[in-house]
Amino acid sequence: GRVESLAQLLDSLIAQSHRPDEVIVADGSDGPEISRLIAEDRWARAGLNVRSVQIQPPNAVRQRRAAISLARGEFLLLLDDDVVPEPGCLAAMLALLRTRADVVAITADFNNQSWSAPTTLWRWYLRWCCGLVEGQWQGRVVGPLLRFGYNPSPEQPMPMEWLGAGNSLVRRAAYDAAGGFSEFFLHRCTINEDVDLGIKLRRQGGILLAPEARMAHLHAPGGRVTVSEAAEDDVYNRYQVLHKTRGLARWRAGGLAALYVSLESASNILGGVLRFRFNDIFPRILGRARGLWHILRDDSR
Repeated sequence: GRVESLAQLLDSLIAQSHRPDEVIVADGSDGPEISRLIAEDRWARAGLNVRSVQIQPPNAVRQRRAAISLARGEFLLLLDDDVVPEPGCLAAMLALLRTRADVVAITADFNNQSWSAPTTLWRWYLRWCCGLVEGQWQGRVVGPLLRFGYNPSPEQPMPMEWLGAGNSLVRRAAYDAAGGFSEFFLHRCTINEDVDLGIKLRRQGGILLAPEARMAHLHAPGGRVTVSEAAEDDVYNRYQVLHKTRGLARWRAGGLAALYVSLESASNILGGVLRFRFNDIFPRILGRARGLWHILRDDSR
């Protein structure tokens, strides 16, 4: 239902030096605004082929799978409705993917935000439990599904062990061979479903971060789940990816999920004390506790 940000995205696709052949909007909104936007003739006048598929209730995985099932291209450009690619973004991603037969996906860099760095507690974990010294975690998926980009951004394409579903270009053949997006996630499937896809895609070939392909992420607020729901999904979905996709035993996947809850919650509380800001800390902790409860229920069946 984020009409303004979707319009910005479509305008940015018109401005691309290499435009996509087709644009499929997976619409999970419950009003007519998105349909009206898609129906405007300005897109066709500008040479952009836009259509939509309606999915109710909203669910990130089912929406993406539905749109991909309609796509006819050799490559899948996965975008969220609140990103704005720079004019040369798609051309840079496509050129890199076409010149690297060993690579199955390209993920774009951001021009308005930096990749998150681990907090102090997680740095200790990475150093003493994973044996990773400063910076060795960049581009990696580590331990309880901790995923990192590159900070600072690199000047050359760099390997990634995961990708984002809102800023990536994927070979369709590799997507199909990997089995596409998994369907074992909680609620609206908005957390970790793209990391799961990245793990599966890397069994088909490499993933690269392309720093010359850049886009803005506007973080449009509408249409999102609550902080507590997101935290609940985050924990449970981590467990599912660790157990079902990475193949860890239930006890080990559950233990890593519990470790994540412990250290992430402690890090949130410590950061709140140091900054004297406690916004959303306790809803996050409550949501994580519910996520652990879902895991316990699964393991008891």
